[in-house]
Parts: sequence; C-alpha cells; structure tokens
Amino acid sequence: MSNKKLNKPFRSNQNSEIRKEFYKRLLYIGVCIIPIIIFANNKDEFRLVPLPFFLFGMYHLLQIIALSQLIIDDFFPPKIAYERKTKPFDKFVYYFSNTLFFVGLLSLIFEIRKFDNTINGTKLFWTAGSVGITIAIILTIILKTKFPSVYVDSTRRYTVHFGLFIGFFLFTTALTGFVNHNFSDGIKAYKNYKILRKGKSGGRTTEYYIYLSINNNDERFSIGKTKYNYFEEGDEIELCTIKGKFGFEYVTKFNKLH
Repeated sequence: MSNKKLNKPFRSNQNSEIRKEFYKRLLYIGVCIIPIIIFANNKDEFRLVPLPFFLFGMYHLLQIIALSQLIIDDFFPPKIAYERKTKPFDKFVYYFSNTLFFVGLLSLIFEIRKFDNTINGTKLFWTAGSVGITIAIILTIILKTKFPSVYVDSTRRYTVHFGLFIGFFLFTTALTGFVNHNFSDGIKAYKNYKILRKGKSGGRTTEYYIYLSINNNDERFSIGKTKYNYFEEGDEIELCTIKGKFGFEYVTKFNKLH
C-alpha cells in the first residue's frame, strides 16, 4: 500500500459523464422494477413477463457495480492525490476488510442451503444481514471519526467500504444460520403438510425443491434428487423439525405418508 500512486482526480466533464451514466442506469433499473412488481405473483400465461425486465435490470446493476469506484470518487473525491506512506493501522483495516469479505463468502457458501430448510428462513437471512449492515455502519462511523486517514486513499477507501459492508452482511447471515440450527433445543416436533409443487434450479449444479404452504406462506425446501423423485405433487408428507436458537424451526427430515 505504501508509495502507491492513485488515479488523478477526474476533470469536471468526466465527473459529469460518470454521473450521467450512473443516473441513466439507475433509471433503467427503476423502470424494470415496475413490471416485476406488477407480475410477481402471476402464475398464469403472464408469469414469464418479469424475466426479461429482471435480466435487463441485472445487467445495468452489474454495470453500476463495475463503475462503483469511479462513482464513489466522483461523489466523494479523495482528500489527497497519492499516499507516500501508509500507517500500520490503515494497513490493518485494509487487510481486515479483505479477509472479512472472503471469510463471510466462504461461510455463507456452506450455510446457504440450510436457510432453505429453515421455516421463514428468508426472514432470518435478511434480519441477520441487516444486523451485519448495522455493525458495518457503526464501525464506519467510528473509523471516520477516530481514524479518518483510513479513507484518504481512493483504492483503500473503496476496498474497506466494500469489505466491511458486504463482509459483515455475509458473515452475520452465515453465523446466524449456523447458530440457529446447531444450538437448537433438540426437541423434535412432527407436522403434516401437502406438497403444493416441485421445482428445480438451473446452472452447473441442479437443486431440487418442494413447496409447502406453512402459516399461509409458500415455503421452499431443498430435498435432494432422491427425495425429489420419490415425492409427488399433492403427496402428504411429515416434517420433523427442531426449534432453533433464534426461534426459527429447522427441518431435519422429510417423511412421506403412505
């Protein structure tokens, strides 16, 4: 990090072009959200209408992500043109944020499927993620107040922001899911449900799902190929659940009722 030269500040016309590009792509995303919301719950011939809008919106979101460092530097220009020497604490924060991101990513890769087999797992996921974002905001305020030199270098500032916010989001969701199902009360409960429908995911690795109506909500569960072929839509099945540490029930077994 020491003696690392930064990009020179953008000229005013370059700033204008970057902001125009950002606002234009943001507008495209906003327009795409409208039909997605309108047709989100449609299950008849219009169910595929949101798909092209989703793909188009995701394309522009990826473009914004690719330009994110330029956008941040445009709205919040770095205070110095280059940094001759990096303070040890600033280096520590830089490497900590990098490490946090990769640790969080790896942790969530191992835990993400467990959320599928947690009743109201989506709520647990986003609640835990919100806690992670809150931690990142508090830590960022402390760093900006007590150690402002962390954010004077453009490249380091971008990496620290990205690593802290995304890293804490990933890590807290993975940790929360792990604690919820591994530190449960251990008491098993059994409830019967009817399979509403089955589904598969595309991609290099196929995931197999069943959908059940639980508390008037459609819940998706990952069951593997063997059980997917064993169960049929409309079958009555028995769920064996344990109450997780945070009160979210985790499904340990799926039993077909004959």
